[in-house]
Amino acid sequence: MKRVWIGLLLGLFSHFPGMPGAWAASSRDLDSVLVELGKQLPMFELKVNVSKTFSRAFVSNDSGVQVLTIDPDFMSDLTRDALLFVVAHEYAHVYFSHQKKLGAKAVELAGLPHSDMAFDALETQPLAMAQLHQMNRQFELDADEAAVKWLKAMGVEACTDDVLRTMDNNEMAMMVVSPSHPGFYRRKAVICRAP
Repeated sequence: MKRVWIGLLLGLFSHFPGMPGAWAASSRDLDSVLVELGKQLPMFELKVNVSKTFSRAFVSNDSGVQVLTIDPDFMSDLTRDALLFVVAHEYAHVYFSHQKKLGAKAVELAGLPHSDMAFDALETQPLAMAQLHQMNRQFELDADEAAVKWLKAMGVEACTDDVLRTMDNNEMAMMVVSPSHPGFYRRKAVICRAP
């Protein structure tokens, strides 16, 4: 009888944020999220690399293939729906060619032939860099909006605490200001916009 009560209590506590257990997204969840998005988005193509990263989740181009790198600790803090949102958000950057557009803008602003060289050169030009940050902030909102739309078509609600936690990872991070990303409340307004 005692084992039954302990099992029931552990099961109950595993459903609260911050508690280990049922909330942690797994590699299996990641695989099924990729399959679900592939069904929703016929052009969906994204390789995944689960490894330690400072950025938690980002997309890069590896020899012409788009690769989503996601930090395993970040992934384990997510529910399955939150993981679905993160992957959809990052894929939206690929879908809308945000990296290419930022690179082209950097080349234009710096007057250099290659985006990597242009980004490096712009680091010392705050006014020009501010233009790139402004562009990227809009891209983040566009990616949020696309992810919400795709999740809705799949019957998944994006305006949940679990999804919103993907942006701040803890309450104090809501106060962190990044020039290249919109703030928590601006993104929340897009994600929770009434239909």
